[in-house]
Amino acid sequence: MQPMTFTSLEHQIAPRLECDIHELFLSIRSKRGDYDVNQWHTRLLADIQSWHLLFATNDYRYGFWLEILMNCYRASQIESGIRCLSDKDQASQLVAMTLAKLERVFQSAEILETLKEQNEKHVKQVQRYQDEYDKVTQYCFDRNKINLICAYQPELASTISILEMNKHIQHFNKHLKLQEYFPVNYLYWYRRVIRIPEKNQYIMLLSITVNARIYSDTSYYVDRLNALWNFSTGFKGMAIDLNNESNYSHELVNQLFTEFDDQNDLDSLLKRDIVNTSKDSMGVRVWPVGFKHFIGTSGK
Repeated sequence: MQPMTFTSLEHQIAPRLECDIHELFLSIRSKRGDYDVNQWHTRLLADIQSWHLLFATNDYRYGFWLEILMNCYRASQIESGIRCLSDKDQASQLVAMTLAKLERVFQSAEILETLKEQNEKHVKQVQRYQDEYDKVTQYCFDRNKINLICAYQPELASTISILEMNKHIQHFNKHLKLQEYFPVNYLYWYRRVIRIPEKNQYIMLLSITVNARIYSDTSYYVDRLNALWNFSTGFKGMAIDLNNESNYSHELVNQLFTEFDDQNDLDSLLKRDIVNTSKDSMGVRVWPVGFKHFIGTSGK
């Protein structure tokens, strides 16, 4: 058995568990009577060691379904006093208590209102970024876009935790705002962090809008961003210029992000269900405190 790591928790345990809890919700809410408490007890009990590890750390924040499970699980631990999961009877009792709490939450009317509120909040946030972009670019009719994938060296990419990547992004953002490192007065800056489920790795999509009458050739600035990202990652990183057709055959670009830019991406986010748990979802499943899945801001 392979040792449990942060990356295995993030890419394997969290997505599987999130999908399971969403399926449990649908089963409990089903009008066809699909819910079988004994079956779900057995299913969750078989995986309790994995999700115990996921919730044992305070380093993570969780998506909608995992947050509910964590709250029910930790409350059950406190109420039962059970800490040792090696005892099968105690582990079974803990799962039964957790499952009972999940049933009550998922059968309530408020869960539907909470889901609606979460999606409305997401839409408003995206629209705020779109409105800000429209405001800062309304009188600039000649624009250039710098569109990059900020990734990691292929041999290292699957070993990078979202905790580590968040530190790299913070370091990168700090230097991006400084003229001596990135001498550009950009109109708008946008980035989104996504997870590539097939590869168990993270990448950052970056789009910077500039006035083309001033910055007619952006090749120097692309090189600067590449160097900044590489430096910020401890020289583990690499940047792919999406405006360079020679990069279209790259595995991270091909059929995925060739047409990426900030406005296209924000439009796609408006259509996204933020509680989506499908296996091909590129949403980051767990993340550190203060982490931004996507963000846009006007120029420095």
